[in-house]
Amino acid sequence: MQKVILSFVIIIHGLIHLLGFVKAFDLAPVEQLTEDISKTAGMFWLVVCILFLVTVFLYFTQNDIWWMVGAVAVVVSQLLIILSWSDAKYGTIANIIIAIPIIMAIAGQLPEN
Repeated sequence: MQKVILSFVIIIHGLIHLLGFVKAFDLAPVEQLTEDISKTAGMFWLVVCILFLVTVFLYFTQNDIWWMVGAVAVVVSQLLIILSWSDAKYGTIANIIIAIPIIMAIAGQLPEN
């Protein structure tokens, strides 16, 4: 059940990143986002969405590198959130929730003393 809940959080959080892409390329009105987003930043929002979706796929298929992709997604996501803080600050909560199992997976990879 925890696997399903985590996957759901990652998918929803990842899909929310699409809003930055849509806003940057003016594909549809996104009134929830008040700050301007450059096309370059918009591409990063899209890439992070893809990274989160790949993370879920790898997680569900029990691929050992899921946490590496997830860690990159969380770090880049947080950088984008910082750049759009007034619009995206609550994404930090999702990043923390996602980062916890990633940190646990990293800790499991550390060599024993």
